[in-house]
Amino acid sequence: MNQTAREFARLRSIVERELPGAAPFRPGASEQELDRLATETGLVLPAELRDLLRVSAGQDDPDQLNGPLNFHHFLTVDEIVAMHRMLTDVVGDMAEPVEQPALLRWTVWSESWLPFLAFQGDCYFLDLAPGERGTLGQVVFRPNVPDLGEPVAPSLTAFLARAADLVEAGHVKVEESTLVVPDLC
Repeated sequence: MNQTAREFARLRSIVERELPGAAPFRPGASEQELDRLATETGLVLPAELRDLLRVSAGQDDPDQLNGPLNFHHFLTVDEIVAMHRMLTDVVGDMAEPVEQPALLRWTVWSESWLPFLAFQGDCYFLDLAPGERGTLGQVVFRPNVPDLGEPVAPSLTAFLARAADLVEAGHVKVEESTLVVPDLC
């Protein structure tokens, strides 16, 4: 088992223990589904995302109401494609660049951003074209209003580990059907 899969398994175990009513995790994606995701987004999928999606291809949460982290649920391959397409088509057309930290490019939405957790227009995404001080694959929280802050983790594996570490250290509040972890925003 690789490090991404180990960190996801640790986080998943915490979610299933702390939130017994959380939306169930789906089985892993096939190589064909991963190839389709890459083709439909036009992006080379980072190995970490492939590793995560091979273990679990999101959550079975059709109403998107039972996300385990700050109300966000892990997206399925179809949801990643749909959200990426929607944000690229609708938000990506905005002419005015938005000033962001030098870790990110100056934009409201980039085709090179790939969401993997979402809730009501907010998402956590992998940045596949970071700014001059950024790291390829860094995880950024994007609220529905695009005031982006610093990346929350340098990679997907680091994000999964950080989420699990924060919950295990007690930096969490269980609210409704989610783990509210303020340090992940």
